Amino acid sequence: MRARSLAARSLGLAVLTVLLALGCGGRGRLELIPGEQAGPSLAALVDSEPARRLLVDLLARRSLDQHLTAALVSSRDPGPAADLLGLPDQVRLRGLAEEVSVDFAALAFARALWADRRSRTLQTAFDEYVREGAARSEEVLRQPGGFPYTVLFAPAWLYRSHPEVGADFGRQRRLLERLGIPHRLIPNPESASVEDNASAIAATVRETGCAEGRLILVSTSKSGAEVALALSRLLAPEEAACVAGWLNTGGALGGTPLADAALRPPASWFTNLVLWFNGWNRAGLLSMATGPSRERLEGARLPDSVAVVNLVAVPVSGTVGSRLYGSYQILRRHGPNDGVVLLADTVWPGGANLVALGSDHFFTALQEDTPGLALLRAVDTAVRLHGAWPVSAGVAATIGLAE
Repeated sequence: MRARSLAARSLGLAVLTVLLALGCGGRGRLELIPGEQAGPSLAALVDSEPARRLLVDLLARRSLDQHLTAALVSSRDPGPAADLLGLPDQVRLRGLAEEVSVDFAALAFARALWADRRSRTLQTAFDEYVREGAARSEEVLRQPGGFPYTVLFAPAWLYRSHPEVGADFGRQRRLLERLGIPHRLIPNPESASVEDNASAIAATVRETGCAEGRLILVSTSKSGAEVALALSRLLAPEEAACVAGWLNTGGALGGTPLADAALRPPASWFTNLVLWFNGWNRAGLLSMATGPSRERLEGARLPDSVAVVNLVAVPVSGTVGSRLYGSYQILRRHGPNDGVVLLADTVWPGGANLVALGSDHFFTALQEDTPGLALLRAVDTAVRLHGAWPVSAGVAATIGLAE
């Protein structure tokens, strides 16, 4: 009886940890730095020698700013990833993880995210904005027309209960306040379903309109699926015409197996108790299960006018922060993940990709002013370039989430 009680208590603690991890924000470890010297320290971060070689290669290539376009895909890459020239789905990533290692699969995915011209252009621009520093970025953004948009933040799951982890975009909103950039936090119920919050996002877009400039939608984790649903299913093209861009950070577009695990008995008994005790709506967690999530967005398309920027965390095993380490390990059997979401499920197809190499789902490195300001400039760059990028390879791409 005592052993059974201890096991139940441990399971309850694990479920609570998973539930809290699903809220986005927090403090993980720092992003790996482009150009960082290869050495024993990198070997300690990854789970295999092929992963170390690929990591060294990626860091070195990203540091070659103007040569990045030509350098990212070449025959010098380690063999097992040579056929991953397209963006692999989670099934292919899991197979690569079984063949080589999870970290190797994650880094191969990072390389694939950088393989198209739009993503290389945007990543190079972002890296340059970071190097220029916060003062220069702030100067650019304060200029007339420097950032001619209103930003709508779609907060993460449980953002009212856990504002301390950044789920309410508090730091980002204070930064925009300082710059004089108009913005709003969409006041979604913190534990409502994806469907209910998507309706609220659509209503906010209609209400805000273009009065203070075109709109940039910013989502994180669960709210990524909410924005995707609002743009693809709920807003008519003329209603979405004011939306210039969508910054999708760590989007749980295909849900997460963590929700599946929390909803299965016996874990569901503790899950229901935690939800009831905190006054959280079970519908929110149900809507993050992988089955409903993939069905919800199957075949979805966004208006051609919306520029999508996918900000993707690609950690390796040695860079996952302590808060997400347990959930990262739970998800490893599914292949590479960011500690909350499977990597292939975080990307809206056809968008331009920015890779936070080494970051987990909490994007710690981007919480500081310098990368935060650089990210604003990168989003503006993406919107300005969007018309020059072929629509056939752009936002209109139909989403097909991996089983």
